Amino acid sequence: MEITFGISTGFAIKRWGDPKEWIRFVKEELGLDVIQFSFDQFDPRGRKESVQGYCELVRNECEKRNVLIHSTFTGLSIYSHNLLYHPLLEGRIDGLDWFEHAFSMTEKLGTNGTGGPFGGMDLNTFFDIQQRMYMEKWGEEALVSLLQKAKTYGIEHFYWEPTPIMRENPVTIKEIKDFLEKIRGLAGRDAASLSICFDVGHTTNREASGDDANPYAWMTRLSDYISIIHLQQTDGTLDRHWPFTSRYNEIGKINASELIESVEQMERERMTLLLEIGHPFEEDDAVVKKEIMESVNYWRSALKEKGYEI
Repeated sequence: MEITFGISTGFAIKRWGDPKEWIRFVKEELGLDVIQFSFDQFDPRGRKESVQGYCELVRNECEKRNVLIHSTFTGLSIYSHNLLYHPLLEGRIDGLDWFEHAFSMTEKLGTNGTGGPFGGMDLNTFFDIQQRMYMEKWGEEALVSLLQKAKTYGIEHFYWEPTPIMRENPVTIKEIKDFLEKIRGLAGRDAASLSICFDVGHTTNREASGDDANPYAWMTRLSDYISIIHLQQTDGTLDRHWPFTSRYNEIGKINASELIESVEQMERERMTLLLEIGHPFEEDDAVVKKEIMESVNYWRSALKEKGYEI
């Protein structure tokens, strides 16, 4: 199996805004050459000239330092929106518009993959059964439309990220598999392929039990659907996005060696592992940098022990 190890730029929010800085940090200080670009770094709905100039800068820096932009991802800021599940039609149309701009920027960044969650219902919609069913249907049709639209921007892969929140997506293994199969069937061949970005901290739904609360079971039972794995340390209670430091590894449930073994059992030709660490904005910047470096070293060491050179 081929394992690719990289990092999401979510770690850089507000701290490292200049691509020259976060690309240099990833390459020279972390020793990594694979990046997933978070749209927290730059708004895809910015002025056309600004987006174009920014993308050219990113591509030039990546080329200079031999760094690959693996894919783009929604990020924290737009995840806070209802997007395709907004209770108002105006909001849902705005969500479609955001994604199309994200597709355009993805193309400008020179990569053919994007992804993320696609929406969350408000409380009134979710607890009104008829409204919920209507919204689910609308969301399915909108997602299919987006997958087809993505292909026109040269996007081959859409990595859907299930979350632990029932108002956002299916949360059980069976529901997720059924949903993905349904959307694939509706989208057809003239669309970006739909697979799962599995976040190991997203098996934390309060009502989940058994395999549905076990990240390693997800990897076994959804092995044919997972293309990317987001790595964060978590206690299994909430979506923590803790770093992999000795402090958090003592209380966290994610063990690198066990996870790598689970990846190997998936019998895939390749898998991409991406660190997705999120520190509080008020955390000391030196601590953030230190803990990111420690997290990379933790995974690099575990991968090396298993025979993977990263």
